[in-house]
Amino acid sequence: MDRGDVLSGNAFKAVLRGALVFLVVLIAMAWFSLRLIDRVMTEEVQLRVLEMAQAMSGAPEGNGPEALIDRIEVVTRGAAGQTLAYALFDAEGNRITGNTRVRPAEGTWLDVPLALEVPSHVAADADEQRFLVHAVPVDDRTLVVGRSTDFIASAKRTAIRGFALTGFVVVLAMLGIGYVLSRRSQAALEHMEAVLDRVSQGETRARIEVPGADQISRIARRINEHLDQLDALFQQTQRTAASVAHDLRRPLARALLGMERALARVEAGEDARGEIEHALADLSQLQSLIASILRIARIESGELGAMKPFDLREILDEVADTFRPVAEDAAQHLVYSRADAPLTVEGDPEMLAQLMVNLVQNAITHAGDGATIRLAAMDSGEVVELSVSDDGPGIPADLRDKVFEPFFRADAARSREGSGLGLALVRAIADRHGGTLRVEDAEPGLRVTLCLPKLTEL
Repeated sequence: MDRGDVLSGNAFKAVLRGALVFLVVLIAMAWFSLRLIDRVMTEEVQLRVLEMAQAMSGAPEGNGPEALIDRIEVVTRGAAGQTLAYALFDAEGNRITGNTRVRPAEGTWLDVPLALEVPSHVAADADEQRFLVHAVPVDDRTLVVGRSTDFIASAKRTAIRGFALTGFVVVLAMLGIGYVLSRRSQAALEHMEAVLDRVSQGETRARIEVPGADQISRIARRINEHLDQLDALFQQTQRTAASVAHDLRRPLARALLGMERALARVEAGEDARGEIEHALADLSQLQSLIASILRIARIESGELGAMKPFDLREILDEVADTFRPVAEDAAQHLVYSRADAPLTVEGDPEMLAQLMVNLVQNAITHAGDGATIRLAAMDSGEVVELSVSDDGPGIPADLRDKVFEPFFRADAARSREGSGLGLALVRAIADRHGGTLRVEDAEPGLRVTLCLPKLTEL
């Protein structure tokens, strides 16, 4: 599997975009968090510095100048003097005592780097730190109090490391998941490609394995459904080709035999008119068969006549009048139930008339002596239903789905006359008009129902 194909997959790209969005959000959160940490902790330091200044200048055990100096020296000479800045300045700005020489203006805050003056017994040197320093007046002197803010920077560095580690782990996990998903999708697509290659090479029964219920699996199921339809069409085409060869062979063979007999009679000086007429009849049957095949092909390819709105009752009236005497000649009875209201559809009147003729003629041919043929039409809301039924022997349930296939005949021996294309033409015309066909048991007999979209606005 090509890694480039995996990395270019939609799943990996989607995860990559998600990772980029996550990083942008994480950076924004980190920026706001660092600002919040800085503000909150700085306010906390300011509060502590003010408390230190208040405690230093207002201690109850002696509030005189010497007592303040002693307290400052005690603090600055201890370990706390490494992170706390204290200094006392006189009115002229001279430092009296303390561990820093920084003196901000009274009532102001100063954020500066400082190296405090630490006694040698506490530390050899004092590293430079950032301090937040504040000055308050004490009588005629100025007390400077400060506190190290290095812990704020340390907290911010810790937060940055936390955000960075979180971002690294999450993005790495997302990219890993995206790679796995993309690899799985790529494998499924390669399987589809391999199956389609097998189908294109003639293995029409090859199908895609569908293990899950994700989008690719749904597409695979749809492809399998289309492959099933293509396989069915392929099988039907094979059967049609075999049937065409069978049905063309008989009239051709009879015509050839008839012409040979006619030639023999002519050579013998006898009348060959009978043989020639039989040969012409066979050739006429062959011409009719080929014409039917071509007509079905033209209809299935989308060729239609003039499409216009019309009332189906006009066609049904004519079909009923035409085939009523035909049914009587076959010792049958044709019953026509005419709809009271117009049945308006949009279509090719000539083709729909041919459809109804084929259905009625098929019923008369197969229903048998004494059968009743019923022709009916009704408005069913959004569709118009046309039905042709009989009370003859009917068709077995397992063969009803095949009656519209070209050259299908319920009698395998093909004992009856006809090409087997009448109902195939019916289906082709119905499909081109957006109609549906149903074959049902008429109890007894067979019922074929055509549903056509009703035209509601003219």
